[in-house]
Amino acid sequence: MRVCVISPAFYPATVYGGPIVSIYHTCLELANLGVDVFVSTTNASGTKKLDVQKNRFIRLRDRLQVKYYDDTIIGRFSWRFTCAVWGDIRSCDIVHIEDIFSTYIPPSLLFAKLFKKPILISPRGVLGFWAFRSKKVLLKKLWLALLIRPFLRDSWWHATSEREKVEILEFYPMAKVAVIPNGIDTEAFGKALGLPRNEYLRRYAKVNQGAKIVVVSMGRLHKVKAFDVLINAFAELIADFGDAVLLIAGADDGQRNDLENQITRLGLERKVFLVGEVSGQEKVDFLAGGDLFVLPSHSENFGNVYLEAMAAGLPVVASKGTPWSEVEGAGCGKWVENTVGATWSAMRDILKGDTKTMGKVARDYARRYDWRNIATQFRAVFCEMTRS
Repeated sequence: MRVCVISPAFYPATVYGGPIVSIYHTCLELANLGVDVFVSTTNASGTKKLDVQKNRFIRLRDRLQVKYYDDTIIGRFSWRFTCAVWGDIRSCDIVHIEDIFSTYIPPSLLFAKLFKKPILISPRGVLGFWAFRSKKVLLKKLWLALLIRPFLRDSWWHATSEREKVEILEFYPMAKVAVIPNGIDTEAFGKALGLPRNEYLRRYAKVNQGAKIVVVSMGRLHKVKAFDVLINAFAELIADFGDAVLLIAGADDGQRNDLENQITRLGLERKVFLVGEVSGQEKVDFLAGGDLFVLPSHSENFGNVYLEAMAAGLPVVASKGTPWSEVEGAGCGKWVENTVGATWSAMRDILKGDTKTMGKVARDYARRYDWRNIATQFRAVFCEMTRS
C-alpha cells in the first residue's frame, strides 16, 4: 500500500506545534507497519525555510520518504508544489490530506479526484468554534464552498476525537468520519531527569526559592487557552495551599503582556511564572517536575498536552471545552467547566488527595495512546477505504 500524505509543513518544522509532531510520528509508525509512505510538503518553517534538499524525495526511514517543495511565499504558496504534486498523487494508492485552509490543498484534492484516488482529510481542529469563527469567517466559508466541497464526494474524514467528529458533521452531515486520536511516545515521557524542587524552579522560573506544590500548564499564550482563568483560579488556591507556585510554558501568541499585567495586578510575581517555550527533553523534565497539570482551554479538538502531562505522571484538570471527559472515570483527573470557580475547586480537590497515585494511574492511562496503536488504526482505515 502506497500512501501519499499532503501536508503544508512537515517535521522538523515543529514551530507549527503539535500537528507536525503527530503527522510525523504517524508516518513513522505506518512505515514500521509495512505501509509505504510518501510525504509531499514544503520547506516552510514559520518565517524561515528548512535547510533540506528540495523538490526530490528524501528517504527518512525504510518505507518513509519526504519531498520538501520549495515555498515561493513561505507558509503561503509553493509554485513547485502546485505544478508537480500531481505526479506524487498519481503514483500512490491513497491520498491523506492534512489541513484544509491552505493553498496546497485544493490542487491536491483536484489531482486526487482526477486520478480517482481515495481521499482521507484530517482538518486538525480548524473546523472548531474558536479556530473557524474567530477570524476571516466569510473567507473561510467561501473557501469551503468553492474549493473544498466540490471534491468531497466519497471522501473520508479523520477526527481526533468525538468532539471533532461532531464539528465535521456540522459542516458536512453526510461525511464518513473515522475517529483516531493523536498518539504519544510514552517511553520518552517516562525518562525525566527528576530535578530537585529548588533546582527545578531555578531552571524554569529563574528564582531561588522552594515550593511544596508546583502546578504546571502549557500552551501557546493565546486567549483560547484561558490562562487568565487559570491564574485567577490559582490566586484562589493560594488560600488553601500557600506554599505553591504556577508555571506556564508556551510561546507568546498575543497574550503575554496581558497575562503579565494580570500577574502584577494580583501581586503574584513570586507565585506565577511565564517560562517561555519548552520542547524535547526539556518539555519532559518540565512536566514531570510538577504535581498537577491544569489547562482550562476554551476549545481543543484533541489537546496533546493533556496526554503528555499524563504520560509524565501528572493528574490533570481539563476543561469541558476539550474532549478529555474520560480522565474522571479513569481516576487521573477532573473535567470541569472552564470557569475560575470550577477550575479552583478541581485543583483543590486533587491536591488534597493522593497526587502520586493519581499520577501513576495517569501514566498507565496514557499508554493506550502509544503511536503504534494509533498507526494500526490508520492502517485499518486505509484498508477499508481501498475496499470500498
